[in-house]
Amino acid sequence: MRRSPRSPITAVLLLLSCAAPAAAEPLPRRRPSTGPEQEMLDEAKRLVDQGRIADARDIHLTLWRLTRSASDAFRVGMLSFRLRDFQMAAEFLAIYFDMVGTPEAPKIWVPPGFKEGYELARANFAEARRHVGAIEVRVSEPGAAVLVDGRQVGVSPLPRPVYVAPGQHRVGAQLAGRQVEVPAAVDAGGERTVWLVLRRADAEEPARPSASKAAMSKAAAPPGAAPPRAARDPALRWWTVGGLAATSVALAVVGGVSVAEANDAAGDRDAAFVRARWEAFRCRPGLPACDAYAEADGRARTFTALSVGAFIGAGLAAGGAVAAGFLLAPEATVRVGAMGGAPGAALSFGW
Repeated sequence: MRRSPRSPITAVLLLLSCAAPAAAEPLPRRRPSTGPEQEMLDEAKRLVDQGRIADARDIHLTLWRLTRSASDAFRVGMLSFRLRDFQMAAEFLAIYFDMVGTPEAPKIWVPPGFKEGYELARANFAEARRHVGAIEVRVSEPGAAVLVDGRQVGVSPLPRPVYVAPGQHRVGAQLAGRQVEVPAAVDAGGERTVWLVLRRADAEEPARPSASKAAMSKAAAPPGAAPPRAARDPALRWWTVGGLAATSVALAVVGGVSVAEANDAAGDRDAAFVRARWEAFRCRPGLPACDAYAEADGRARTFTALSVGAFIGAGLAAGGAVAAGFLLAPEATVRVGAMGGAPGAALSFGW
């Protein structure tokens, strides 16, 4: 009888399908507990039976620091929830979820009945999140110590948010002598992302040279070079510029008032002149119209001269304010030369 040509291929496929489960790597399991660890587990169970939840949690927290196992993170989170320590409950249950995965896709070996405990942990985590806020901290450089309210919570980049009590908090980072800290407020059940930027050493402002270094640099300057300008007091600069500017404004106001008075006096003078023409062809002292004309003419001349002087003073004061601002600004520079591809001049101010 003839053999089917597909039989060798079918046999190979069957062998591969049977060998695939055997080749899959087993999920990692927690190492067996040592004698002291098992004694601590038994003691914690006894304390839970006695209702001493806080003492039992302290034991599991110590075991977590020793083993870093998912089961210890689970017990710390669940016991914290029973103590209504929602901040620690959310923190350790989030760690537990990251370590075990999900019932459909576990990351480690899980015992029978795992799904029921997982669902209960999910429900407790959701309830704990209603009472605490979450701050996700992003730092510009990896390896920086992240601090919340002065307590280090990890090293950047953090794998998960930091769960805190509702309210205002201080979020900071430190790395190689550089540090940054910002305030951050979060509500119960809310989330917030905080970005922290650590400036590099070459981006920081250089320190001012000491007096001895300044003297050495002055002595080493080439002949004919302009000496460096001494730093001036910012208060002096602003008082000088502000005083001159205020004087200019005041003089301008005086000039405007004087112009108005001069116009009024000129009107009175013209009216008095018209009346004087009816009384006499030539004004003589003692005639009312002539006296009114002389008084109005004097006022017009006075206020005209005052307005001219005030406007001139205002202009001079404004020019002085501009000049003082330029001369007293330590970083004011004028560069004459090429700007890009074309010749020109550049004027820059630094305050």
